[in-house]
Amino acid sequence: MKRRRLFGPVLVIAAIVGLSVSMTACGSDDGQSIRVMAAASLVDVMDPLSDAYGQQHDGASVEVDAAASSALVQRLKSGAKADVLITADTATMDQAVADGLAADPVVVATNKLVIAVPKGNPAGVTGLDFFTTAGNRSVICASEVPCGRAAEKAIDATGGTPQPISRAVDVRAALGSVTSGEADAALVYQTDAASAGDQVDIIEIPNAPVNEYPAAALTDDGKDFVNLLTSQEGKQILQDAGFGTP
Repeated sequence: MKRRRLFGPVLVIAAIVGLSVSMTACGSDDGQSIRVMAAASLVDVMDPLSDAYGQQHDGASVEVDAAASSALVQRLKSGAKADVLITADTATMDQAVADGLAADPVVVATNKLVIAVPKGNPAGVTGLDFFTTAGNRSVICASEVPCGRAAEKAIDATGGTPQPISRAVDVRAALGSVTSGEADAALVYQTDAASAGDQVDIIEIPNAPVNEYPAAALTDDGKDFVNLLTSQEGKQILQDAGFGTP
């Protein structure tokens, strides 16, 4: 099976257009597929989840639309169709439920905030104070997306005020600012930082905010995928990718 995956420079492009990936689970013999709208931080783990779904459903394919959670909800409001919605925090899913776009969400994973810096930490970043000093090349996500709200919560706890050089449209774009050399530090989820491998060093944040990831089936066809996420197999796949358990 051949997949398109997003790494390196593509992350910069993703900051503008979002991430849209078609992941075929072992090839569909009958042409059936489902569409999953997933938070940007889930883009890598959707490969093994799609494989597992395909193995359970005679090679059915999973089309993945990965972007900032708030952008996904806006697409649904604008008429986009999907079978499953997975957001990177409960607040965004709660809004989708309030708008009548989703119902009965279930938390399937957790993720926590860390500081990602270029390999070797050339700017000597030690903690969140780097993000509260004007002139430092720091990046956090936009306020309307989950990683931005988590970043603001973490910085607020220090008594400081965020002073980033830019606000990223989603967590993968924030990570891309570090891997591309545009920033000396970014606040991202631990799974995203880990996905960059030896391109970055990770600085843990004491009492870091933890985000819950709720999933909701938007159609009957999407129920089996949500069931996969809550199954032992799905939980193991998510854990192997670095996500925490609910």
